[in-house]
Amino acid sequence: MFNLSLLNQLQSKFTFERTQVSLSTDSRKYNKEEVFFCLYGDNFDGFNFCESVILSGCKIVIFRDAQENLKTLKTLVEKYPKVQFIPCNDPIDFLQELAKLRIDEFKRESNLVIGITGSNGKTTTKEMLHHLLSSIHGEEVFCTQGNLNNHIGVPLTILSAPEKCKVLIVEMGANHYGEISALCKIAQPEAGLITSIGAAHIGLFGDVETIYKEKTSLYKYVESNSTARSKFIVSDEDKYLTRLSETEVLKKFGSSGKVEFNISKASNGWIVENGQNSFCINNPTILEIYNQQNLVLSFLLSFCLYPEKIEQLLDSVKTFEMPSLNRSEWISKNDKTFFLDAYNANPTSMEFSIKSFVENLELKGIELSSVHFILGDMNELGSYTEQEHMKIATILEGLGVKSASFIGKFSGFYQKGMACGKSYETKEGFNDAWPELLKQHKAFFIKGSRSLQLESIIDIT
Repeated sequence: MFNLSLLNQLQSKFTFERTQVSLSTDSRKYNKEEVFFCLYGDNFDGFNFCESVILSGCKIVIFRDAQENLKTLKTLVEKYPKVQFIPCNDPIDFLQELAKLRIDEFKRESNLVIGITGSNGKTTTKEMLHHLLSSIHGEEVFCTQGNLNNHIGVPLTILSAPEKCKVLIVEMGANHYGEISALCKIAQPEAGLITSIGAAHIGLFGDVETIYKEKTSLYKYVESNSTARSKFIVSDEDKYLTRLSETEVLKKFGSSGKVEFNISKASNGWIVENGQNSFCINNPTILEIYNQQNLVLSFLLSFCLYPEKIEQLLDSVKTFEMPSLNRSEWISKNDKTFFLDAYNANPTSMEFSIKSFVENLELKGIELSSVHFILGDMNELGSYTEQEHMKIATILEGLGVKSASFIGKFSGFYQKGMACGKSYETKEGFNDAWPELLKQHKAFFIKGSRSLQLESIIDIT
């Protein structure tokens, strides 16, 4: 909940009856929050929709002080005299400034901010870290809700943290260079981790090297502003992150034997050793290698921050359950098995998911020949679009996959890499073929970008 005392620091002439309120930036999802930020862009201004939120009970409206809004403002003030309208140059800047004030307060109380970024697995890793640290701090841990990880979502996360929060986990995303650095200046993380470096949004960044520089700006911020308790964890198995040198702040894990934490696969999980300690990270419900390693990553950051709480953390590792967010879900329905990872897709996550899925088929007692693969578009690849789709299809063929459907405007590029696959420009076109495919196969791999909403395929079984 947002504390209105922060608002009074910037707008001292306003007084409010209540102290704790909620925030909203979307009139379509308004649900009795009392502070509404009228965000605006090139083609919209939330101020045009604020009357609907006022009718839903809104008491405070923050809007852009622009000439075109003055006539509407006069009418609204006359109709709703009990509503307080707060003008500003830019509601987003105003929101970010409030978040900075809250972080300043938060850190003066010796509370901890943890930043998370990476090309893949950010949201799942955030949930893992939240689960582990909650075993120590209980409800005093708060994290980014959903994937509110951009220049609007990060301030909303900060301002939505409850007063009793002691540890704040902030997920940070980016699709243009410089965004992570800007988010760090708002959230001021004291510790953190990077999940991986890959080709997500490569069409917007230009190349993976730029993505590497962008993601590692989180580490550079933590290292440059480090305190005695600052810790940062990355995997030495990542071919880009391996270039970072270990420091007092940065610790790495991997199988090279030259890192702080050496890991090795065991039948019951992962063995982690650092010369003094040996741990077994085991969660039998997580089958995917990449998610297992994200659990190791979360555990190691938690351990480095709270080494005295090792037993609680190891117990907590065992009880984590993957959230049902259309990410890496194994679903059984009508004697069929579905692996659903339809929240998002980029070349790195697609390759990880496919290879891990094939490795886990034996554990599930499923023959590869009985599986049908359904792959949707990977977006924001720019000039890499054709080659990356072809590359993924080539990986499928190399693994021995014989049955696949490709859906979306880039489906033809997939088919260039795997001629035996069938391409469908729209999901509706694929739906006609779905009943027969469902009869023919025992299991299905489903992954594509969020825009296609491939989870609906399971809904029509």
